Amino acid sequence: MEGVKAQGKAKSIGVSNYLRPHMEATLKTAVDPPVVNQLEYHAYLQRANGYVPWMQRRGIVVESFKGLTPVARVPDGPLVPTISRMAKEHGTTDTSVMLSWLMSKGVVAVTTTRKTERLQDYIDALRVKLSPDEIEEISTVGDTHHVRFYFPERYPNDDWS
Repeated sequence: MEGVKAQGKAKSIGVSNYLRPHMEATLKTAVDPPVVNQLEYHAYLQRANGYVPWMQRRGIVVESFKGLTPVARVPDGPLVPTISRMAKEHGTTDTSVMLSWLMSKGVVAVTTTRKTERLQDYIDALRVKLSPDEIEEISTVGDTHHVRFYFPERYPNDDWS
């Protein structure tokens, strides 16, 4: 990838689903290190051992896929009442609250839709300003429930990396 970038065929290098050992090994030898790591990240999978802040301190952008898991894929999860209450208090939707939480963590949310109402949720997320207490509440409640959707068979049930 460094060669591709050197040829001007790419502006930067990104990786996907790199765990900390992968990223550490890459950073030891990279002349031009990755600028982004796209991985599954949401309130039920906040990544263990401070991995996200560790990448951010090194200038690596964290991109989240499946960031809406707590509202889209786990309808009976422990965050549902918390997120719904916050959405009501902010006059918005659960989706907007989750996207706002991701942004408050300095994480880029990758989403897709063709539905106009979903696009409006994405726009609304930009105006929702969660308080530090709300951000902490989502993080704390989210940490009580572990869910991984991307290749869960590759990880032990207790692996939050």
